[in-house]
Amino acid sequence: MSFEFFIVALLAGLIILSALVAVHDYRFRRIPNRYLFWATTYAMCVYVSMLFFLPFNIVLKGFLYSLLGTLTAGLFFYMPYKLKQVGAGDVKLVMVFGLFLGFKGVILAILLGAMVGGVWALTLAWHHGGLSHLWYNMKFMARSMYLSGFKEMNWDLRSEGAIAMPYGVALSAGAIMIATEQLLMHIQRIS
Repeated sequence: MSFEFFIVALLAGLIILSALVAVHDYRFRRIPNRYLFWATTYAMCVYVSMLFFLPFNIVLKGFLYSLLGTLTAGLFFYMPYKLKQVGAGDVKLVMVFGLFLGFKGVILAILLGAMVGGVWALTLAWHHGGLSHLWYNMKFMARSMYLSGFKEMNWDLRSEGAIAMPYGVALSAGAIMIATEQLLMHIQRIS
């Protein structure tokens, strides 16, 4: 068996996980731990099954690359979590994405997810008439940073009418985009 078959299995599993998480997070504003547990178990089973068909050093290299992706994703979301900008489910989700995508893939998925989330947030703000408040907050933040010598940056700009956005949906969209692109590339190599 080729290494490509295992990569295809991982990417297909990631797309299914991302779709399930996106639907659940959109409907209930929660990312269930059971989805993340089963996805992690699935990824580990794929790595263990690789040991039967591929040399140990190739499997180890791939697994360490995945662990680096998990660690990178966790570190990337540590500060936003501490600042209460993302939830614990989002942090665990990107860490599982790191297990499936590795170092480079998870960074790209996070960046694409952030872009999707940014466009979605601006659309929600425009739809609900909050763009003027957004521009006011941005001017307030820039002015206070400048006047404090860039020392004062702990604002609480949440308002009563703020609209909550399930960020797991945007992160899942980024992961699906990266996984689909990679999946098509690997399927083309197989055939």
